[in-house]
Amino acid sequence: MAKFCNYVILLAFFVATAIAKTSYATTESVLQCSKYIGQECGTLMYDKIFGHNNSKLTNKCCYKLVQTGYPCHTRMTVYALNTPEHKNANLSKVLAKSDDLFDKCDQQTTPGSSLSLAKCIERLSSDCGEEVGKGLTQDKSITKQCCIKVVKTGIDCHINLTKSLIRSPDVRNEDALQVLEKSKKIFNQCKNHK
Repeated sequence: MAKFCNYVILLAFFVATAIAKTSYATTESVLQCSKYIGQECGTLMYDKIFGHNNSKLTNKCCYKLVQTGYPCHTRMTVYALNTPEHKNANLSKVLAKSDDLFDKCDQQTTPGSSLSLAKCIERLSSDCGEEVGKGLTQDKSITKQCCIKVVKTGIDCHINLTKSLIRSPDVRNEDALQVLEKSKKIFNQCKNHK
C-alpha cells in the first residue's frame, strides 16, 4: 500500500510540474502547434474540450492530433485555459477532457501491437520498409523485389506499418488519409506487378 501511495504522490508531482511548465506556453509555440492541427480540426478539438460536443473526432483530425504530439496538445489546452474567456473553467475537468480526447485519438489511430509491427518489419526488411516509406511520402517508385515482400507481408501488415509511419511527427505535414489511400494503391500495384 505504501508503494502505491508513493506512486500517486510521484505522479501528482510530475503532473503538477508538467502543468506549471506548460502554463508558460508562449504564443509562438502554441501557434507552431496549431499550425499542424489546422483550423478545421482545431475548431473541432476546441469544441470537444471546452464545449459539449460528444461526437467522435474524425480519423483525419485524430491523426493530426497524434502527429502533433501530446506536449503540443497540452500546451494548446493550457494556453486556451489562460485566456479571459476560460478564467473560471474547472482546470482539472478541462485537462481531463483534453487527455481523454488525446487518448481516444491514440486508440483510434493505433496500428496494432508492437509485437505484430515488429513481425511485419522483420518480414518486410528495413531496406524495403524505407523504400515503401519514401514511396508513400515522396512518390518514389518501389522495386519489384520490395513489391514481392510487400505482398508477402499482406495487406494488414502493410496498412498497419503505414499507420505507424503516419503517427510519426516526421510526416505531420502529410495528409494521413491520402497516405493511407496511397498505401492501398501501392499494395495493389505491387500485387498486380507479379
